[in-house]
Amino acid sequence: MLEKFRMLAQTWVAKVLLALITIPFALFGVEYYFRQAGGGADTVAKVDSVSITQAEFNDNLRDQLERMREGLGGARVDTSLLDTPQLRYETLQGLINRHLLAAYADKHHLSVSDAYLAHEISQFDAFQENGKFSQSRYESLLRERGLSPAVFESRVRDDLKIQMEQEALTGSQWVPAVSIDAFLKLNDQTRELSLVEIPLERFMAQVHVDDAQIKQYYDSHQEQFKVPERIKVQYLVLAADQLAQGEAVSPADIAKVYADPSNQARWQGKETRRARHILIAAPASAGKAKRDAAKAEAEKILAEAQAHPDRFAALAKQYSQDPGSAANGGDLGYFGRGMMTQPFETAVFSMKPGEIRGPIETEFGYHIIELTDVKAGKGKTLAEATPQIAEELRRQRASKQFSDEAETFSNLVYEQSGALKPAADKLKLPLRTSDWIVRGAPLQDPVLGNPKLQNAMFAQESVKDGRNTPAIEVAPNTLVSAHVVAHEPSVIRPLADVQASIAQTLQREAAARLAKEAGEAQLSALQGGKADKLPWSKARQFTRQQALSDRLPAGVVTAAFAANPNHLPAYAGAALPTGTYALLRISQVKEGNAEDAAKRKQAEVGLTRAYGDAVLTAFLASLRQDATVRLLNKSVLEPRQDR
Repeated sequence: MLEKFRMLAQTWVAKVLLALITIPFALFGVEYYFRQAGGGADTVAKVDSVSITQAEFNDNLRDQLERMREGLGGARVDTSLLDTPQLRYETLQGLINRHLLAAYADKHHLSVSDAYLAHEISQFDAFQENGKFSQSRYESLLRERGLSPAVFESRVRDDLKIQMEQEALTGSQWVPAVSIDAFLKLNDQTRELSLVEIPLERFMAQVHVDDAQIKQYYDSHQEQFKVPERIKVQYLVLAADQLAQGEAVSPADIAKVYADPSNQARWQGKETRRARHILIAAPASAGKAKRDAAKAEAEKILAEAQAHPDRFAALAKQYSQDPGSAANGGDLGYFGRGMMTQPFETAVFSMKPGEIRGPIETEFGYHIIELTDVKAGKGKTLAEATPQIAEELRRQRASKQFSDEAETFSNLVYEQSGALKPAADKLKLPLRTSDWIVRGAPLQDPVLGNPKLQNAMFAQESVKDGRNTPAIEVAPNTLVSAHVVAHEPSVIRPLADVQASIAQTLQREAAARLAKEAGEAQLSALQGGKADKLPWSKARQFTRQQALSDRLPAGVVTAAFAANPNHLPAYAGAALPTGTYALLRISQVKEGNAEDAAKRKQAEVGLTRAYGDAVLTAFLASLRQDATVRLLNKSVLEPRQDR
């Protein structure tokens, strides 16, 4: 459950409101909130009378990069990842869905009270100081982003309405016990399998391929024998990282940063706390009666725990419905801020060691919490902080130098487009030369493998006209320009060069067909009751997941678990991608355990979420049927070629 709390804290539900601050209106865009009815030159699409503008689309596209960075722990992400048709399509579809939900909320007069709005905003981590909402910090952060409280609160109110709408759809689903039983029995079902393989090699000698067949294959598969276009390039890289390596930082500069009052919190370290809890489960999808009953039970356990604090661990083992911690007396170990769901974290970080508090309501149910220990963050000395500060100062100075030189770099490679040497000499950058680069082939090189740069290098202006590519940003603070120095066009390989490989391909295809025919004939005989004298492999027991984890071919797993288990042994067969045909014998079937309480709870949560997602998908589909959605600018779905 602890891990589940941590995962939940990273989901869009937990971050959607904060995202509005870090990237203004990343989910909706400015124009959405003004509900503009008119189109314009910058209109990307229209949902009924509401426009999705280019600015709104770009804001959402940038947000995807931010999400990728968060998913990689804040690591740098190549901005070209944004420029894929799939990501652009998904971004546009997400905006359309948001507009549909917003329109439905307005039409049905969904509202958010001032008290609820104030409570939600007060929970934003960005507005907290010493664990409490700070009005001055709130106003200061909004000013930094050019927002007034009234405008910001209006936007948050809209988001909360849509969230309520979604929760009403997904949170009201109920999974019957019979569905949970069926899922567990099937999901954990074990089948005992034996295999016999009929390899295609057994039939190779029976196959003859003549010249006419080879010629016909060659003529009908010309693309297969095409040698791709390829080039060699010279290229220049202007990167802040490289500039940073040459930046000198003095001890005095480092000491000044360390002593800066605004940086003191950085050297103090982060406090962690250890707690244990008792969970009385009552998910958000449960009805009011069930949640009220769970709360009443939690209050009784709280009274007992406060009366006998020395028995907290025993009470957790007896009553807690958190399978991850109950056996350990409810112990959750040490954790810092941002690792637990918000109400749980707020309670823990406002408690004193030894204090028992509850019931604390979360989306999982009601918690009784005991704070068992507090560890102050270990501070950093000047010596310990020096490497970090020095690197930051180098990067800051390099970033400024990069900004100063980026325009010069771009202008030089454009204005003197016949060669890169003038730019290299002016900026004292090394001129590099690539090996052969094949059109469409992936490259591990983070610079030359960039899709935008590759498109530019293979463009007519570069290949035929001999011009430098534009300065292209292949990563944050990294510009590259390339010049083609060698070019080989695409050609079809002669038949004589590929004749032997075609003959082998045709021979293996024919042998695979014979193996399949032989296998299916043998399977039919086994299913018809013919005596089984095949050399089966040793029987092994698998669930579906175990079979896939053991790297059994997907076709074998599908056939084995699709076979009718009513009469054992049962037989099945599967043609494998290698051309081998696999015969399967299912000698035993054991249903999964549907009585395990922990597994039932996990299955109920998962199935409820799946049911809710399906309902939301169907609801959005129905909204789309009644709406008029028009794409006005198809170019937004194509990656940009410029910077």
